[in-house]
Amino acid sequence: MSHWTPVDAEGGMRHSNGPAAVRAGDFLYLSSVKGVDPGTQVSDQDAVTQLRQAMANIDVVLRAGGLEMGDIVKITVFLEGYEENRRHLDEVWGNTFASVTPPARVTVSIDRVGGSNDPSIALFDVVAYLPQSA
Repeated sequence: MSHWTPVDAEGGMRHSNGPAAVRAGDFLYLSSVKGVDPGTQVSDQDAVTQLRQAMANIDVVLRAGGLEMGDIVKITVFLEGYEENRRHLDEVWGNTFASVTPPARVTVSIDRVGGSNDPSIALFDVVAYLPQSA
């Protein structure tokens, strides 16, 4: 018997190997979120556009689980081209969390996010909290 339940979001936000997120108790866990357009399954070449799309994808999955961006407690970002793309991440981060308290963030520099045909520059793991009784 599983102690967690899958959360799938409308618009194609599902991983090939499992649900978009899982809810375990009062926590919702999202993994491997990229800036991929759910309709086309393609990442834009532009870093800022990709990062905005990733945040939009996170928002869609959170809402499917009954949460919102202000419920995020921690995000881990695996970022390709750290020196070049960190400023883009900081810009999008600031705009995304302008009206709520930003969550804790860890940014990890990596050599490659996707395969040879995948222009993705970032991969997000997200933990959000909302008591089930709320």
